[in-house]
Amino acid sequence: PPKDDDGSILYESRAIARYLNKKYPDQGTSFIPTDPKAEALFEQASSIETFNFNAFVAPIVAETVFKPRRGLQPNEERVSELLRMLQSKMDAYDLILSKQKYLAGDSVTLADLSHLPYGATFCGAGFAEVIESRPNLARWWKDILHCSIESALSMRHSRAVRRRE
Repeated sequence: PPKDDDGSILYESRAIARYLNKKYPDQGTSFIPTDPKAEALFEQASSIETFNFNAFVAPIVAETVFKPRRGLQPNEERVSELLRMLQSKMDAYDLILSKQKYLAGDSVTLADLSHLPYGATFCGAGFAEVIESRPNLARWWKDILHCSIESALSMRHSRAVRRRE
């Protein structure tokens, strides 16, 4: 959803998340490193998410989830082709994650969490095997899902405490 902050309108989720991380650096967990090397690894991981995950998973979700919701038929040939191309990308993810806990190293970053919206929908649409069949990828997926749930609960708790004050 669009974010209006003092007249500046942001409408892309990655841009909004980066903006909020920089605007409120002392509130909550920072998911973007500030150390130059760690930040470069984060940017690398962000590119991996954009071009090797989202570029394939988003159109699969569009075909298999969004089109049917609008009464349209999915293009099964396109889905099959995208899934075929995605397999090698997920093999590369599994290899990266065999050497480190998260895509940018040993700390979770926004690059990891950016997989959640389309990734969760993709898995829910019957494609979880693509992730679960690769041990390191499956471990990472469970970790980022857990991190997301903890963050949501923490935010909810913080808001409740502030309301009582």
